[in-house]
Amino acid sequence: MTENTAPRIVVRRTVQAPASKVFTLLSDPARHAEIDGSGTVRAAVGTTPITTVGEVFVMEMHREARAAGADYRTDNHVVRLKPDRRIAWTTALVDDTPSGFFWEFELQLEDELTTEVVHTYDWSQVTDPAVLERVGFPLVSAAQMQATLDRLANAVA
Repeated sequence: MTENTAPRIVVRRTVQAPASKVFTLLSDPARHAEIDGSGTVRAAVGTTPITTVGEVFVMEMHREARAAGADYRTDNHVVRLKPDRRIAWTTALVDDTPSGFFWEFELQLEDELTTEVVHTYDWSQVTDPAVLERVGFPLVSAAQMQATLDRLANAVA
């Protein structure tokens, strides 16, 4: 199911895995390229799993349409974290201030071996008109986000 109401996209998928297994994968930035359905995530810089709000993890990224060049790095500031239930981060170019958009994965237990994953991309807090124009939200589509959930489901199967 997809909810596409700018300035937010929400997709859902039931995954045949316990929430703890899904959360372990999501909290490991080294595995984000494996599940990325947009083709923009290349690799984590470092291999430390996410354990607390306030942490920052760095990702190597690639985007063809990017005016400043195809390859870049992002700082990802963890803003929500509840083990086995929720993880979210806001993104900025390295050494820059986050502009107000975030990515979130919420895990809803259906039973011990089944988890509904709700993946949200929200840019409602972006208020700088220059950022809105330069970035061109949304950066990814609902279909790409759904592909992420499909890849996630395969990775934890």
